[in-house]
Order: sequence, then structure tokens, then C-alpha cells
Amino acid sequence: MKTVSVKVREDHLENLARTKPMTALAELVWNALDADATEVRVEFITNELEGLDGIRIVDNGHGLDQKTALIVFQNLGGSWKRDGARSRDQHRILHGKYGKGRFRAFSLGNKVTWDTVSEAEGIKQQFTITGDLETLGEFRLSDPKEAAKSKTGTVVEILNPPLNAGLLRGVKAQDEATQIFALYLRQYPGVKIIYDGTPLDPANAERHYAEYGLGMLVTENGERIQAELAVVEWTMPGKRGICLCDENGFMLHRALPRLFYRGFSYTAYLKSPHIAALERQGLLQAEELSGDVRLLLDAARRKLREHFTLREAECAQDVLDAWKEEEIYPYSAAPATPEEGNERRIFDIYATHLHQIFPDFAQASYRSKKLTLTLLQELVRSEPVRVARVLDSLLDFPEEKEEEVLALVQS
Repeated sequence: MKTVSVKVREDHLENLARTKPMTALAELVWNALDADATEVRVEFITNELEGLDGIRIVDNGHGLDQKTALIVFQNLGGSWKRDGARSRDQHRILHGKYGKGRFRAFSLGNKVTWDTVSEAEGIKQQFTITGDLETLGEFRLSDPKEAAKSKTGTVVEILNPPLNAGLLRGVKAQDEATQIFALYLRQYPGVKIIYDGTPLDPANAERHYAEYGLGMLVTENGERIQAELAVVEWTMPGKRGICLCDENGFMLHRALPRLFYRGFSYTAYLKSPHIAALERQGLLQAEELSGDVRLLLDAARRKLREHFTLREAECAQDVLDAWKEEEIYPYSAAPATPEEGNERRIFDIYATHLHQIFPDFAQASYRSKKLTLTLLQELVRSEPVRVARVLDSLLDFPEEKEEEVLALVQS
């Protein structure tokens, strides 16, 4: 049995141990992925009353040998990952570089045990590392022994979780985990993360994916930086906002969660090496109070407006094409006059907006949809501007759409 103490100020360790539950859990999953795991299982230990007694993260990575463990558990910032940009065996991009994950585990419970199996020269070796919140910064390493397990990997078990650890369960938590690991799972499709019994599957949850370069940006001090934006549109409602990431797409901070685009559930991943530099300086949490962060967010907002304007037009055309195939679109022949052409464009604006606002309309019966569209056609033909005002009073009809309608009426 060996005991190691971390060489760092105690208040810094306490700050790490007060991380938000999902952030802490994600760090432990990242540790498993950085150890070349192809499968990571996040399990929740419950009691007879369905209360949460603990959390377990199980991976099939290459494990940790005791010699390395003695070094990395004794030094915060001494992670083996700092010297390389790729994982040891599968050469995947590394996430962790500063060794914070093992301390953030204590925000999930007051006792943490790592049971790890590694292999060297054909011999598998197993030992455990144990830490307690009461003696934060001190870890006990058991003597290594020949492993009874046939495969390498690590099991992290966390006991006595706080009340807020319950936020890690349920659909909302799974959605959040999906957002965190979406780009990584897209890049490495052979990797599986099974969260509370359900595999995270961002590919099936995606509705649309796009990537954009944001060009050269100039910071307040004249530094030239590059940034990219990856936009994932989700099939399920609720997700939205910009995630600030390093250049590899690893999320460092979630910003602007209330940045809303009507009818779209999305996550925008803003990627730049400069974001990683800002994170090291502790500036990401300041968000738009930091000039550099504001610069990046403004560029992302401009691109998102362009993206969703285009996507709205594409989705509207898809809806109109589907109605024509179903033979419920109330127009058949081409417009005979410019006035008829304007009327049809006004109808298309109203009808596709209603389709966007009322998802149930898409599931309605053939007769219901045909009746609704025919009635809307008659209203547009007789009182197009009045329809816009009614929609605005009932549905917050977008001002730019109303202006478009008025321009068509007056042309």
C-alpha cells in the first residue's frame, strides 16, 4: 500500500471538487476515451427505494500501470497526456491534458475508487486507487497483483453522491451528454458510450449538420485568430445555444443557451485554438464581458443567422413539395398574372410558417390538412394583410415575414 499527496494548494483542489455534476462526469468519460476505450458505460447505483447510492464508469481502455499512477496522482497538471496529441494505441485526439478529472470526481461523491487493469509484456496487472473528500489530495494505492480479469480497463466507482447528482439521470441528462460527445462520436463512429443503459446516438438524433469557416478574426490587441462553426440541428426540441470548444471540438463552456431560432432545435459548436487559450486564462465564463469572447460570439451569431435563413427556406420548399405530392397544395397551374404570383408567394409564407409553428399539423389527416390550406388560400386571396395581423396577435408572426408580405401586396 502506498499513499501519495498532491503538491498543490488545498483551496484549488476544493474548487475542482465543486464542479457541476455533468461536467465532472464528462471528465471521467473523457479519461476513459483518452485511454483508448471503445466502450464506456455510465451506470447509476440505486438502493431499494430507487435513491442514488453511487455512480460507476466502466471502460475497456488500456488501464493505468502503477508507476504512471504514482506520478499523475501526485501532480496536478502532470497528466501523461500533455506531451502527446494522440492516444497511445488508437491515436485518437486527446481531450484531457491537465489531470483535473480525478479531482472533479469528488463533486459526484465523497469516496472515489479507481480499479484498473493494465498489461505489460503479456502480463496483466491490477490495483486500486482510493481517495476521500475529507482528505482531498491524498490517494491510497494498493499493491499491484496479477489481474483476475481477462481484459484491461478501469472501473471508477463513486459513493455517497450529493443530492444534485440526481440531475444526471433522465432524458434531459442524456440529451446533455449527447451534445457534449456528439462531435467526438461523429469523428470516431467505432466508439460507444452507454449512458444509464441507453447508447448515446447523436447520428440518429441529428436532423441536419453543417460546418462553416468564420474567416480571419482580429482581437482587441491585434491578434489574428481563426474559428470554425459546426451546427447540429436535432430532431428533438429543446436543445439550443453555442458551445465554446477548442480546435478539436472538445466543449469548454456553454454560452448563449437562449439564442433561439424559430422552429429549430440546435447546438452550435464554436471551435478555435484561441478559445482554449481563453479557457486557460479563465475568461470563458465572463462570456461577452471579455472582448475576445464577444468577438467570437458575434461572428458565430452572424453565421447562425445566415444558416437558419437558408435552412428555413430549404425546409419551407421541402414542405411545399410534400404538399404537392400529397395533392393538398391548393394551387395547380402556374400563375397567370403577377398578382397571382404574389398571392401564391404570400400563401407559401403563411402556410409554411403555420407548419413550422404547429408540428401537429404535419401529423393531421389528409382531409384536415387540405381543408386548412384551402381556407388559408381564400383568406390570403381576400385579406392578405389582415391575415398577417391575426397571425401576429396569436402566434408572434415574425416582423420580417410581415414586411415581406406587405412588399408583395404593394408591388
